[in-house]
Amino acid sequence: MSDQQGRVTVTLEDLLAQADLLKKQIEDLQKTQNELTETILSIKSAKDVIQELKAQQEVMVSGDKKGYLIFTVEQKPLQKVLVYLGLSYYAETDIDNAIKILDSRENEVNEALQEVAKRLSDAATMYERIADILRNIQEQSKGDSSVSTE
Repeated sequence: MSDQQGRVTVTLEDLLAQADLLKKQIEDLQKTQNELTETILSIKSAKDVIQELKAQQEVMVSGDKKGYLIFTVEQKPLQKVLVYLGLSYYAETDIDNAIKILDSRENEVNEALQEVAKRLSDAATMYERIADILRNIQEQSKGDSSVSTE
């Protein structure tokens, strides 16, 4: 009858399995969140580079990773750039359109990041609930064992 009163019986093994599943989901969501944040930073960096190149006539370029060789290059006025569209496709376009494409992509990634953050929050809340239940079970079992040993 207790099941008819809105209670659900769950085994300890089921709780532990659910906690493990949520922990893995949280780790995956955190990884996705980090990747999306990195993508947003890259997009912002690309937009900054476009703005800088529009304003400069001369650019300093490193010839190697460590910076042992740096040389200056006089550039032609920046008119077109290649913009990544996704799925290994690039489009050659003018600067203003490139910035629009990057802005649009940044908005898409921001929306995805917000969705991941919501899912992460929900998973963390559920994990914390299960952890509380498991702590209560552990405390009860300690209390029961101390009573039976006396």
